[in-house]
Amino acid sequence: MKTNHTLHIVLFLLTFFTLTYSDLFLNPNIPQTLDNYILVFFENWPYSVSLLFILLAHEMGHYLPARYYGVKASLPFFIPLPFSPIGTMGAVIQIKEPIPDKKILFDIGVGGPIMSLILSLIAWLVGIHLSNVIAIASDFDRSHFLIFGDSLFTYFTTQWILGPLDFQTMDVQAHPLARAGWVGLLITAINLLPFGQLDGGHIIYSIFGESYRKWIHYLFGVFLFLALFHFTWLIWGFLIYYLIKVEHPFIPDSYSGLDKVRKALGIFMLGSLILIFVPKPIMVGIEFDKPSLFTEIYTFIFQGLGIHL
Repeated sequence: MKTNHTLHIVLFLLTFFTLTYSDLFLNPNIPQTLDNYILVFFENWPYSVSLLFILLAHEMGHYLPARYYGVKASLPFFIPLPFSPIGTMGAVIQIKEPIPDKKILFDIGVGGPIMSLILSLIAWLVGIHLSNVIAIASDFDRSHFLIFGDSLFTYFTTQWILGPLDFQTMDVQAHPLARAGWVGLLITAINLLPFGQLDGGHIIYSIFGESYRKWIHYLFGVFLFLALFHFTWLIWGFLIYYLIKVEHPFIPDSYSGLDKVRKALGIFMLGSLILIFVPKPIMVGIEFDKPSLFTEIYTFIFQGLGIHL
């Protein structure tokens, strides 16, 4: 039966549109004129094209191994999201039949984040080189602006390439390529969360097998702790628990098992999550100097003990 490509093409084009014009969707005060649409297009097309390429490469990293092993899979479905700061929720492919064993599961699962990690790192590093540092007045009001948080990787590379920077008095005017790299790293990090049908869930289940069911819920509890830093992770906790699921569905073991190279690669990819994970992904400006719930609880406990920080 011939595959109908129309839906894939329409979603791809819609995602290009929402990526390119996300600024206009979020700022209704900007006049919706043809001149503004043309201006925004020429400002943002490097962001939308490079991010689409990262997303496509990620999904091809799943699709091609699936086809190699004879596992039926759909072409990527891109997900446009007009009224969001980044313009998309990424892309997905649909696996249309059971995966035969854990080695094949690993190869299909790890291919996507490898591709998006490499391309996002390149986009970020090149883009941050092309970005500009701007001074912020001491009385500047951030409250109505969106602020994109840092991972360990983005913070230290920014300081290394553009710094030293004091973010109380300076800001980075990010090049569209840097924005695409940042979003690509965020999407890669979310996919590497080690739960259910996420890529990280495929990887960790393939490596540790059925024994991981004894402790994966404890790891999920640790993940929920992140909600004390930003409410985003409470929402993701809800989605994982009720939709994505904490545990991976059963997949048979491979006859030859998982070799050392695959295990090392899997541990490396899961470990990379520590460097690219963003505790506070997107904040309204008023949140920038506001302490997190974790900080408030921490301070309250120490003050209750008579310890002044």
